[in-house]
Amino acid sequence: MRISNKHYRNLKLGAVIVTLTIIAELSLPLKTNTAEIQRTVYYGDERANAVIRHLSFSDVGAGNWASEAIYEASALDILTGFKDASGRFGRTVPLTKEEALSVAYRAAGRGAEAQQLGTAINNARLPANRKTDSLEVWYDGFLQLAANELLISFNDLNDAFNADQTSLAEDSFRRHAPAQRQEMIYWLALTLNIGPATQIREAVNYTDWRSVDPEKLPYIEAMLQHGIISGSNNRINPRQSVTREQGAQIIKNAEDFVLQATGHTRISGIIEEVSPIIDHSGETSTNGRNIYVANADGSFALIRTAVQDAPGTGGRDENAGTALPGQATELVVYKNGTIGNSSLLQKGDRIRYISDSNNKIKYVHVLSNVNEVKYVAAQVQSVDQVNRLIDVIQLFETDYPDLGEIADNDGFSWSQAAKATYRVSPQAKVTINGAKTDLSAITGDATVILTIDGNNLVKEIQGVDIGINAEARRIVRGIVEENNPSLGYITLFNEDGSGTGSNPLTLRIYNYLDQGKVEVFRNHEPADIDSVQAGDTVYLRLDSDGYIVSVSAVDNYSVRYARVISKLPARIIVEYDDGSQQILETGDDIIVIKDRRLAGLAALRDGDRVRLLLNETPRSTELKEITIEGDDYYINNIYKGKFDKIDRISDKITVIGMQVFRKGRWELVDRKGASILPLSDSFRIYLKDTPVSVNDANRLLYQNEAYIAVERTYGGIEKVVMITARSDFDKEESSTDTVSELIPGSSSFKTANENRTVRFNDGSIIVKYGRLVTGNSLSHNDKVYMALNRDYTSGNFYAAVVNVEEPPANMLTIYRGRIRDINPSRDFTVESFSQLQGIEWEYYNTPKTFNITFDTRILTEEGVLNVREFVGYGETSFINDVVYVVADGIDAVLVSTAPFGTVNVRGTVYSADDSTISIRRASAYNPSTNKWENIADVTANILSNTIVIENGRLIDPSSIRNGDVVRIIKRDSSAGGDAYIIIVE
Repeated sequence: MRISNKHYRNLKLGAVIVTLTIIAELSLPLKTNTAEIQRTVYYGDERANAVIRHLSFSDVGAGNWASEAIYEASALDILTGFKDASGRFGRTVPLTKEEALSVAYRAAGRGAEAQQLGTAINNARLPANRKTDSLEVWYDGFLQLAANELLISFNDLNDAFNADQTSLAEDSFRRHAPAQRQEMIYWLALTLNIGPATQIREAVNYTDWRSVDPEKLPYIEAMLQHGIISGSNNRINPRQSVTREQGAQIIKNAEDFVLQATGHTRISGIIEEVSPIIDHSGETSTNGRNIYVANADGSFALIRTAVQDAPGTGGRDENAGTALPGQATELVVYKNGTIGNSSLLQKGDRIRYISDSNNKIKYVHVLSNVNEVKYVAAQVQSVDQVNRLIDVIQLFETDYPDLGEIADNDGFSWSQAAKATYRVSPQAKVTINGAKTDLSAITGDATVILTIDGNNLVKEIQGVDIGINAEARRIVRGIVEENNPSLGYITLFNEDGSGTGSNPLTLRIYNYLDQGKVEVFRNHEPADIDSVQAGDTVYLRLDSDGYIVSVSAVDNYSVRYARVISKLPARIIVEYDDGSQQILETGDDIIVIKDRRLAGLAALRDGDRVRLLLNETPRSTELKEITIEGDDYYINNIYKGKFDKIDRISDKITVIGMQVFRKGRWELVDRKGASILPLSDSFRIYLKDTPVSVNDANRLLYQNEAYIAVERTYGGIEKVVMITARSDFDKEESSTDTVSELIPGSSSFKTANENRTVRFNDGSIIVKYGRLVTGNSLSHNDKVYMALNRDYTSGNFYAAVVNVEEPPANMLTIYRGRIRDINPSRDFTVESFSQLQGIEWEYYNTPKTFNITFDTRILTEEGVLNVREFVGYGETSFINDVVYVVADGIDAVLVSTAPFGTVNVRGTVYSADDSTISIRRASAYNPSTNKWENIADVTANILSNTIVIENGRLIDPSSIRNGDVVRIIKRDSSAGGDAYIIIVE
């Protein structure tokens, strides 16, 4: 229907315009200036005045926390029959079992069905036994309906229909007895078709969850997940009673399900204008109102009410003789804690109204007025309970206090103020996800919607969960993992690491179609999308398709890069790139990421380079997340050579006669003459244990021997991170030993074999598991490769270089056997096998099956074979082939068709490339004498299917370096031949 939206001049006071219909419209303009707009027409309800009279409860008012829920549920005929003779609703009276069942069925819109069933049951009784209380008859219908649908048993029904309830046994179903919480919740879930939860996630967080009846627990879990119930003091209290006001609030919390079941629709909007109507065209005069509403979803509505002056027939009350009131179609309006009709409505009121399928308005809730109240979504910083102050970061302002209505309405704007402090009214209502609480429950980092009056006094605080997925919310919150403007997406994770899936670190990806059309604020200032950075706390507003339309980001979480100096219980000591150090508290809630996976604090080690996500305030620094960087920044090599100079323009150091530290020995590098190494941004120089500037190094250290630690950066480039010059007077000694004891407070440790006390200082280059660490990171039984300097005056040993290599986590095992069967891409079986143990092959006359995984590689004479071609049929069948299997447990990591070798040759590599390996100081193992016997230097071919292993892991042949000590398994002990297996020892 199309309604003209004309504006009329103000009517002069007392003027009367007589037409068939006189319409007096106010001169206030409507929201839109369009001549005509499409409006949905709604009507008042002829039962409204009777409902208003019924809702005049003497014990319910503005000061009651559940008044809104009580009025709404009663107006929708869900809470019926509770008003007693004195006008009390009975807020704290426990619901009886029959009452709880009636509430559950009325919430599903089945009250009339129960009434008919109750009447039929009563009519079937003998006249002398028929009940005269209509409410009791109605309850009979609810009880019968519950038994028919198995909410209760027929034994329970028999107990309920027993005329003498006092004669029932203790465990009988007493209809007038208080219903348990678990019963009412269970019954309500069934009537509203809320299915049982398949996984119990929420209930287990309550201390008494195991006291819930097993058949009811999945339904309790479902109601918890939907936010319909929330428990109290960390308890579900399943066997406690439910008061009437608690039952009303549960119905309110289930409103979405209730409205769907009863065929009602909930709409939110702002009243643009209220226009009075006077109609003298009929036999009686009619007064009413046209109420123009701009809805939150962008549509428009017209709500009409009408009241006749008197019946056209002139009817009178048969008792008092007074004139009967005329017929009225009015509204039930809840405003400021009281109940009334449409006369309470004003221009600017924010309303939420409920309509039935015939467009009759059943209930109107006035939330506030745009001129009196504003709603601000905010992140809480701190709460001063004594002085009732709340410090917040303001996020956005909206016309409505319901997250579900925020995304579509035009009255949404990101807050222009970064932080604010508000005073909280002593009468302020405080809820968290719909559950009543108090100010003490509002904690730092909580997200809330504040209702703020014209005096900037907080009247209500709603603790809400800004949605973690687009299906649940159109406003989402998280920390930016990545912002990629070129591909048009932002990746978020939750502040506590949780997500929507089973993985605690579920990343959420949101896309934007045209970044030029995305509204962006950063730190409450207009910005471009590419200004949003990793670590920002961000709020996204999504459209109906889940695409980003608006972004608000703040950088209260800062990203800093550091190196872990020491990992201690409950804290870590880090050194930032600027050289400053800090102690940071750690706990079980700290997110630790390694290789893009949630790793836990156990993965963090001394010397790790990390990206830290910090929440820094003037009073404290809170560690939120640690990302362990990959091995790109591990110490790649330790060199020794003559210091020449440092060029500050190019940031490079020149070293002459450079050697590399390998397994406790210094070996010449392949480069001749001078070597030039780039410097990292945070390199340090020491003369023994004294820091030295670049200028002093160039002036004092020329031709001085120095130790140089280099890290491998992105692209494999080596950069110098530490230089330590040694004194020419000190004597250097290389050693391989084991740490037997760390001497507390002395910066020293003892070795097991030589029984030496080795001192360390800031100038010591100490590397553990590839990370540059301090001496305090060494541990008992660490195997250490050391370059020691013996002080020429004291004779003490000082650590110039200490290297602890990481032991292999999972040692691979080498087998050899004949293939008996292959399940393509799944597994294969060898009929018997030999296992390499040391230098011997141990034979086992039993089958063994190996899994084929995504990591399995097949090597043949031609090179790598696609796993899908590893089959047991056709011309290329591998059945009866003898192969090597390198396995991690029963998972095949590599399958090689290299020939069988029984001769072990070992030596030191002096030349190696992709096709050959040459060793000197060679020896061959003689199994008859159990001795290694010297032989000539060996140069062996590296085949396409040669297996190469170092530290229990497969490596590429190109990783073999000069100076490595290797063991080669080949056919014979000749100076040539092929290498089938190479083990770097």
